[in-house]
Amino acid sequence: MSLKRKELPRYKGKENQVLALKIKEVRQAVDGTGVIVPEDEFYPEFEVSGEYMSKNQPKKGGYYVESIDGQPFYMEAGDFSKQYSLMK
Repeated sequence: MSLKRKELPRYKGKENQVLALKIKEVRQAVDGTGVIVPEDEFYPEFEVSGEYMSKNQPKKGGYYVESIDGQPFYMEAGDFSKQYSLMK
């Protein structure tokens, strides 16, 4: 199932906004690609590239984050919660 960017929760930081999901589970395939399972069951699991997996090394409890221009990255939960708050 594909993830639709516009449906991701939006968070506000001091200088920018991001889209993000807390990670419940990460599964890595033999080919290096991965599947991220969001903690919020409203969102489907989704695939990420091998490049994302090797560069970011996402972990359970952290956050899958996308900048507003669409660049994906990973943040540890403590760092994320210090920098961003959910927009209502």
